[in-house]
Amino acid sequence: MKKVITLVLVAMMILLSACKAAPAETTEATVAPAETTEATVEPAETTEATVESTEKPIIAVCLPALDNPLMLAIQDTFVNGFGADYDVQVSSADGNANTQATQVENYTAMRVKLMVVMAVEATSLVPKLIAAREAGVLVMVIGGDPGNPDAYDSVMMMNQFLSGYYEAYMAKQWVDQTYPDAADGSVETVIFESTLNPEATNRSNGIKMITEPLMKNANGEFTDADGNVVDEANAAPNPAYSSKVIVVQTVQAEMFQAGQTAMQNVLTTNPNVRLVLAYAGDGGMGASQAILDEYAKGAGISVITDLNQVAVFGVGMIGAEGPAVLDSATNTTVFRGTIRFGGDLVARTNEIVAQILNGEITKVIYDPLDIVTVIDGKLMSVAIEDTEVFRVPTATPVEVFLGPPPG
Repeated sequence: MKKVITLVLVAMMILLSACKAAPAETTEATVAPAETTEATVEPAETTEATVESTEKPIIAVCLPALDNPLMLAIQDTFVNGFGADYDVQVSSADGNANTQATQVENYTAMRVKLMVVMAVEATSLVPKLIAAREAGVLVMVIGGDPGNPDAYDSVMMMNQFLSGYYEAYMAKQWVDQTYPDAADGSVETVIFESTLNPEATNRSNGIKMITEPLMKNANGEFTDADGNVVDEANAAPNPAYSSKVIVVQTVQAEMFQAGQTAMQNVLTTNPNVRLVLAYAGDGGMGASQAILDEYAKGAGISVITDLNQVAVFGVGMIGAEGPAVLDSATNTTVFRGTIRFGGDLVARTNEIVAQILNGEITKVIYDPLDIVTVIDGKLMSVAIEDTEVFRVPTATPVEVFLGPPPG
């Protein structure tokens, strides 16, 4: 009997095992839809692509400093002009070439769309700029030529030496008109210079050409009238030279407050200074204000007794310089003339950047210069036709309108 029961139990166990095993085939068959589930994961890639497309391309603007009106105006033109469509990032090197090199490296690593560089020291930055282009970054250089065309897609050259040279020429004309009978070395002059970087030094050296009898280039080499390097015996006479001028002081001053303070000190130590050649228009307007303040002290106290006998000149016209020059016609200021880059450097930069972003790239662009001064009570500009060699301007003066032209 026990054997029969055992056999029955074994048979039942076999049947149960068979019943449990059978659904396994069904389970295996139902696993197949898992492949469909895996396929439905693909839309995640589309989501990721959508996120990337919403990010703005980056325009990186590398400036030598943000301590003068030109740099601030360039910063504003990028932020206001391109901020809607691009992530505009502006960096200041605070006058340090190593800092700027690191900034360029960082922007290169970020794979920015466009890098706009006004170099502290252009030549030393060349390897970094070449590396940026090799990484696919568009590079535009403003200012001096880095000396290697592989370092940029486009360069807008500003001849800083000539800008200072023409300021000296403008001042020389004023001296001859105001002091026709002055003896040699009798018109005491102060120069506001900047040595922030090589380009600033070039402009300052151009300003100092007012004391050089013979023509020189930015490297201090003697030249003929066409800019060819020659020995001293064959150098051309310098049209910007004034034998009447004597520089009694040279100081570092660029911004308005620095120029105002510097001029206050100059009038204390050299009360007979009647001509100021400023590195920048902003500093020149500061000097003008100090002169007006001194004049306001009145006869018997002020060392300035006749505003018609005093003049300040500068470089740059991006803010109040134009109105200040015009006001010099009535001695409301004594800021009597300035050198302007490109008509409007900021607007021109904006235009060129827009062209680069649209794929319209010009390798080398020379930024023109013009002299802005008052002629017969009107603000006038005289175009400088050669941006590489100093030549006496011959263009017909054109009126400068500070607002919309009439009509």
